[in-house]
Amino acid sequence: MRRWRGLLLAVTIVGVGTAVPLAATLLASWRLAVETRQDALEHRAHEVLAHAEAVYAEAAATLRSIASTDFSTCSPGHVRWMRELDRISLVVDNIAYGAREIVECNTFGPMMRRMVLSEIAERTVDGIGLVVNWSASHVVDRPTLIMSLGGHHVLVDQQRFLGFPHGHLQAELRTAGGIPLATRPPSRYRSAVLLAAAPVTADPVPSGSDASAGAAVPGAVAATDEAEPPEPSPPPLTATAASPRWKVTVHEPPLGFLAHIEGQRRLLLPLGAVLAILFAGASIWMLRQRLSPRGELAAAVRQREFVAHYQPIIELSTGRCVGAEALVRWRRPNGQLVRPDLFIPLAEETGLIRAITDQMIGAVIEDLGAALVADPRLHVAINICAEDLSTGRVLGVLEEALAGTGICSNQIWLEATERGFVDIEGTHATLAKARARGHFIAIDDFGTGYSGLRYLQRLPIDALKIDKSFIDVVGTEAPTSHVTEHILALARELHLTVVAEGVERPEQADYLRQSGVQMAQGWLFSRALPADAYLAFCRINRAQYGAPCNVVPFQAA
Repeated sequence: MRRWRGLLLAVTIVGVGTAVPLAATLLASWRLAVETRQDALEHRAHEVLAHAEAVYAEAAATLRSIASTDFSTCSPGHVRWMRELDRISLVVDNIAYGAREIVECNTFGPMMRRMVLSEIAERTVDGIGLVVNWSASHVVDRPTLIMSLGGHHVLVDQQRFLGFPHGHLQAELRTAGGIPLATRPPSRYRSAVLLAAAPVTADPVPSGSDASAGAAVPGAVAATDEAEPPEPSPPPLTATAASPRWKVTVHEPPLGFLAHIEGQRRLLLPLGAVLAILFAGASIWMLRQRLSPRGELAAAVRQREFVAHYQPIIELSTGRCVGAEALVRWRRPNGQLVRPDLFIPLAEETGLIRAITDQMIGAVIEDLGAALVADPRLHVAINICAEDLSTGRVLGVLEEALAGTGICSNQIWLEATERGFVDIEGTHATLAKARARGHFIAIDDFGTGYSGLRYLQRLPIDALKIDKSFIDVVGTEAPTSHVTEHILALARELHLTVVAEGVERPEQADYLRQSGVQMAQGWLFSRALPADAYLAFCRINRAQYGAPCNVVPFQAA
């Protein structure tokens, strides 16, 4: 089940890890594209504005030149001067004069037919009147701007104000009063609006001034979209020079997201592939780490999957159960139990053994605490790893766990293997402190270490536990059969309690009993049992052998 969860997690990480950066890249690309296109709109709006200002400035200069002439109106000299100004101007199409209701003459001479003057729609601050969208009857598709001053009029093709077309961008120019000089493009076009004026002062226009045209600081650009209302703009500023105000709007077709993705396909597909490969590799690595023995063991520690089983320790002289050795078991989520020899070496190598030891101490107190308090003669042996022997860390854990429980320190035996004597000085200090606190110290698997006899006299210990390999040869002709006799002799000489491990046959128990061994454990008596089964075993054993102490029933948490 955990493997499937890990695989699902890895697949999810690959999907999310690929989709999120790719989506972020798409969003960033989209925003960059919008900003780039907006910059292009703004640049084009500035170009159109500058061009419109230049066209207007030249036309206004021509108008002022003809308006300041001293020629008699519509005289030959006056007409020649209008023709000359029209010839040298790059923007003016015609010049006319008409002080009253009709046009009297133009660059072609006196008018041969009656032409009524158009009504002025707007007037600039410098007194020039504007007639917008005027057209002659024979050129109705070419609207003309008429600029009037002192009875003189100049005609300018309104398309000149917009300049040349610029790709898909469409520009629109309006007067200050909002009269368009060009046809509005289709809706849903993104646009940049630019309001132009002469240099300004820092004093804003009073609140009663006309701001309906969306005026902004001259030269500034405000982005609009025909489908959405424009964002609020700063208040308009007062113009200080004689110049009309133009509203320039540059439009472009809407930027579709799907079209943008299609346009970015060459970039996005390789990027998505690279991201997928990177995150797939990272997920595979994570999955391998998670499903590796080390990863699974670390997960088991986090989920507290380690439980204690208890192998009864029997007093050989009476047959009574006097204690138990707490043996760690790894209970997988599917209920399978993993033997200690399959994970303890890895736990010691990775440092996870400390957490496992702490969980075992907690389990012992929880499982057998009430039984230990009810029977002060009952004890539990807990195995201590080499690192805890060197540092003494476990003593603080034990003290905290036993505080307030009523369990005596001598009911908790600490077992240390010879293979754990890496730091003999640190081990000696830890065992000495443990004995001073009342704990019973035993050497586990005695005889299997290369230095057992060497350090036996130096260490503060109370008991020897003879390894199963020496018990197996009892009563046989094996070369190591006499080693057991020497170990027992050594224990008697040092006044140490002896506990035999791995007793499986009655003749082994008889031999050990006759040899003065005090305690034994093994399958002859019982396998390692869960806490409830162990307490049941104790009750039956005590009932059978008439022990005077009580063993309380096990209560599962």
